[in-house]
Amino acid sequence: MKLYFAPSRKLAAHRLEQGGPRIYDPRERLSLALLDGALWGLSVPLGLRPRTAFGEPHEAKRILALRLDRLGDLLTTLPALAALRLAAPNARIELGVGSWNEPVARFLPFVDALRIIDTPWASWGRRVRFADARRALGDEPFDLAIDFQGDVRVLLLMALSRAEMRAGYGETGGDYLLTHRAKWNETRSWYWQNMELVRTLFPYAEETAEPYPEPFNFLLPADREKARELLATNGPHAAGQPLIGIQPSAGRALKQWEEPKFSELIDRLAKRASVVLTGSEADRTLVERIAARTETSPGMLLGADLRTFAALVERFDVFVTGDTGPMHVAHAVGTPNVAIFGPSDPVRYGPADHFEGRIVVRQPVYCSPCNMIRRPPRECSIATAPECIAGITVGSVEEAIHRFLDH
Repeated sequence: MKLYFAPSRKLAAHRLEQGGPRIYDPRERLSLALLDGALWGLSVPLGLRPRTAFGEPHEAKRILALRLDRLGDLLTTLPALAALRLAAPNARIELGVGSWNEPVARFLPFVDALRIIDTPWASWGRRVRFADARRALGDEPFDLAIDFQGDVRVLLLMALSRAEMRAGYGETGGDYLLTHRAKWNETRSWYWQNMELVRTLFPYAEETAEPYPEPFNFLLPADREKARELLATNGPHAAGQPLIGIQPSAGRALKQWEEPKFSELIDRLAKRASVVLTGSEADRTLVERIAARTETSPGMLLGADLRTFAALVERFDVFVTGDTGPMHVAHAVGTPNVAIFGPSDPVRYGPADHFEGRIVVRQPVYCSPCNMIRRPPRECSIATAPECIAGITVGSVEEAIHRFLDH
């Protein structure tokens, strides 16, 4: 077993310096230890360990790539999947995703087939059983299965699928279930991390040599036409003015900029641009509250399907987001993005470091980025906004937007 247990935040930070994953919360560390220990003990009698003799990745005829988590996580994997297709041109590649990511994954040109695999831990309250996820993998073993997530539960799914070769990350448990282990490095972007996994499997393929993967635009002409019609009907866009999109929701309140600041920003921008607020139907109450505080009545485009939403983002001159999936949508479709970051690491969770189409706005307090999103410190969870978010001014975000507009 190879598990990074950090008994303190200080040691957890040291793990980061070494490139390893951080596990701050003692309850989470204990849960991982118990799960990994039980799995390690059962893996031999249940026949879950890979065979000692196996083939080479370039010989694989059937490959299963798994990305079972959020939208942004899938988007960070698209360049690596494109590289996988080039490195294994003759293999049949199947992609496993959650049902919420099907609209993006369905038409990817480098995937031969799609498997919808919903898991209990990523299904947002819907009743999904682990057995259902296992059944979705099918009964015919793959030659090679790849987990881009780094989750011991996904490694268990791969082991149960009886894939001959299994690739992924074992730093947080389950490394004994893998035949090919990639280096985990939290000091690099997930775009780089996913490409590193493909390079581990195909180290000599020229297609995987580029260390900084370019974004992959997954849109189709039909998506762009729907977005054009939607904007023409509902979007305020004065002739000659730039169009700025703002996504107030950041998925979690801990990462979300304060509502009054969004309202003030909209009024400032309205002097030289048309402003559109975006979000899902679940974000409607938040967006309407922000719009009600303004004096300039911004446009609102809510509830668009995922592909139409991405095509809307492509039409924006600048898109303002938090650390959330729509930030990665902007990266994929090539729209300049102003990203408001608080407790999470913009290098790790943002687009690739070299990408010039993104400006990160953050307040560098002593404890940020802590990445303690699921279980934040008490002083942050009870505050209206944590210090790293509350310290970000309207002027700093406006300045970043104007840097793009001025070009």
